[in-house]
Amino acid sequence: MTVNTEVETFVHDDKAELCKRLFLQFLNEFVEDGVQNYSTNIQEMIRHERNSFAINFSHIEMHNPDLAVLIIEHYYRVYPYLCRVLVDFALERVHLPQNKELYVNFTHVTTNLKIRELNGEKIGKLSKIVGQVVRTHPVHPELVTGSFMCAECQTIIKDIEQQFKYTQPSVCPNKLCNNPSKFILIQHLSKFVDFQKVRIQETQNELPRGSIPRSLEVILRGNIVESAQPGDKCCARAEPSKMKKKEGSDGVTGLKSLGVRELNYKLAFLACNVESQNRKYTSGTSSTFGSEEEITPESVKKQMSEAEWHKIYDMTRDRNLYSNICNSLFPTIHEEGTKLRGDLNVCIVGDPSTAKSQFLKHVEEVSPRAIYTSGKASTAAGLTAAVVRDEDSHEFVIEAGALMLADNGICCIDEFDKMEWKDQVAIHEAMEQQTITITKAGIKATLNARASILAAANPVNGCYDKSRSLKQNVNFSAPIMSRFDLFFVLVDDCDEVTDFAIARRIVDLHTYFSESVSKMYSTDEIRRYITFARQFKPTILPESMEYITEQYKRLRLKDSCGAAKNSWRITVRQLESLIRLSEAMARVYCQDEVLINDSYFYFKLRVQPKHVKEALRLLERSIVRIEQSDINLDQETQPDSQIIPSSNDME
Repeated sequence: MTVNTEVETFVHDDKAELCKRLFLQFLNEFVEDGVQNYSTNIQEMIRHERNSFAINFSHIEMHNPDLAVLIIEHYYRVYPYLCRVLVDFALERVHLPQNKELYVNFTHVTTNLKIRELNGEKIGKLSKIVGQVVRTHPVHPELVTGSFMCAECQTIIKDIEQQFKYTQPSVCPNKLCNNPSKFILIQHLSKFVDFQKVRIQETQNELPRGSIPRSLEVILRGNIVESAQPGDKCCARAEPSKMKKKEGSDGVTGLKSLGVRELNYKLAFLACNVESQNRKYTSGTSSTFGSEEEITPESVKKQMSEAEWHKIYDMTRDRNLYSNICNSLFPTIHEEGTKLRGDLNVCIVGDPSTAKSQFLKHVEEVSPRAIYTSGKASTAAGLTAAVVRDEDSHEFVIEAGALMLADNGICCIDEFDKMEWKDQVAIHEAMEQQTITITKAGIKATLNARASILAAANPVNGCYDKSRSLKQNVNFSAPIMSRFDLFFVLVDDCDEVTDFAIARRIVDLHTYFSESVSKMYSTDEIRRYITFARQFKPTILPESMEYITEQYKRLRLKDSCGAAKNSWRITVRQLESLIRLSEAMARVYCQDEVLINDSYFYFKLRVQPKHVKEALRLLERSIVRIEQSDINLDQETQPDSQIIPSSNDME
């Protein structure tokens, strides 16, 4: 029996048809500032060969609130109709290739939900969630709708929707056949899309007290695959859905003989739009309409409003920019404080109650991409990366650790001295080469860990001993110490005037917080300035390089002479640190060249960079001066470093 026929079933949905008509009316009639933006945007999208069209959901709410409510409440139901409207809207304005699929991506969705707030009531509704990406899976093709041919009567059954598993027709629609299982997939009539699973986790500021962060699987399809990387804090917009936990199951497990049934479903999030909230603060390249565009100061400027750019412009001409930024970042911390960025590694060593952890917390809050962890509670795998078995595919995959999640950002490690020795050895490569190499379970990979490490540690005896060297005061190995560019020591000296000032400051903060805390710049202004400043790539002038070389020779000479005869502290790594610090200081002032003094730019831009000298001062300040007693009874224990005069003393 051979009957070659096609069977199509049409279902009329009144609510979806109403939404389709209202959505087309919105696309045709919405005008902003006298311009039909969506008509222009659809042409731009087709020109760049994209198939995802972004629509500001607030525009729909302003134009037709009833349509907005309809989309939110019945998103999963009406979404296919919205995509068909978009195709019709595009065909009226541009030429589309045959069978080209277009997808609607909603932005500025107002229904914000936390991950732990997603429940059965939210299934099928348009929502927005924010979380941090902790794992990404490879991209692979997914069968969305399949067309099948009956193996017995050759009847073609089109558009069989696939629900996260390969689904054949339940029975052949030909009444003369009624074949229940023998079907052949017709690939050229079926629809495939790119598919990727991403696991996101609750951010720290959304986490209730004493709770463990919850995670959620986010399904990415089409052009939005690869739009989020591990460590990104991203915002996903779409609708929660349910999917089976195990492949091949019917969603129900349990012991039938005992009458025990268990629903074997888990919650997933079908995303229509994913936006990285910290991507605009990172360097490198950005993707616009599918093309890689290098981020430059000019491109960052275009993203700012006129008022924001004027503020950035004024900040570049601030004579006290360096100190004002530090005071604005840490308004409640005094006596010591600096914030270094890029690939610099900084360690804060100090007595208890000297605000070391508070420094780390402030940096984590203000940095667009930062990870905070504790050295005592972290292992080598937790800091670098771990190889785990995927629960779905049962294959080994790499799960990112703290340093990998902080790529192009800052990794704040508190209680660094409490780390095990084997865990400190594990981050040697990450601190120097900025990579993590893994060879385990058949996986060999080199991962990027281009993170700056800001560590905090306590002295070995609980109190910093000024009569001993820095090496004798901390429980660090020599390789770890050489990988830190700067050490800052916070000493809690007993002084009546200082103690009185600190006490008054703390009392004022608790009593009149708003009046006692004054900031020159707000956190958002500093973030925007950092966004603009870090795009500069300063070059070192020949005279600046000569000055750096002379100062390095001076530091080596002073470090090698004397009683200690030990040059463990001043090495080539400290020369590289001096270069990085000089470039960072030039970047702070948005300069393209590293200068020795400010004679030229003082008249041109009215600022005082002093890039190299300030970098040298920071490096020398990190080398702690030793206070020797008049009589040294311990002749066997020699100090490991010498008193290094400043550049002013040499002059």
